[in-house]
Amino acid sequence: MAALLDEEIREIKAFVELLRQEQSLLAAGGKDDALMPLVERKTGFTTRLEALFARREQVLTAQGQGTGRAGMEAWLAAIPAADRSRARWEELLAMAAEARRLNETNGKLIGIHWQHNQAALTVLMSAANRAMTYGPDGQQKTGSGGRSFGNA
Repeated sequence: MAALLDEEIREIKAFVELLRQEQSLLAAGGKDDALMPLVERKTGFTTRLEALFARREQVLTAQGQGTGRAGMEAWLAAIPAADRSRARWEELLAMAAEARRLNETNGKLIGIHWQHNQAALTVLMSAANRAMTYGPDGQQKTGSGGRSFGNA
């Protein structure tokens, strides 16, 4: 179990670092070409972390403990006090809380970027619909005055 906890901690630390990179990019304006590789890496981390969690659940079940946090606490209560597993478990919980906080913040930043993009798109679409053209008399007029694509 100690080795499994160590592996989970390594993965989640790397995941937290990735989330911090994502947050920095989002705070700097969130360029899609820089963010897309991070999305792929996040998916990989999520898959690996889920597999490690499932392995930990299997170990707990095989040792007659329950699953989830309660099962882990029961397992920790049954091991010698000198074992470093309690410290590893607490570190894992702290890193998981940090990952959750970063992911929530990044989600909010993405939402803000999406709102800004939607607003910019609305402005552009409105401007395109009001494009200035000249009529047969040489006077400016607004709107395309032509047929819409639906009527063509």
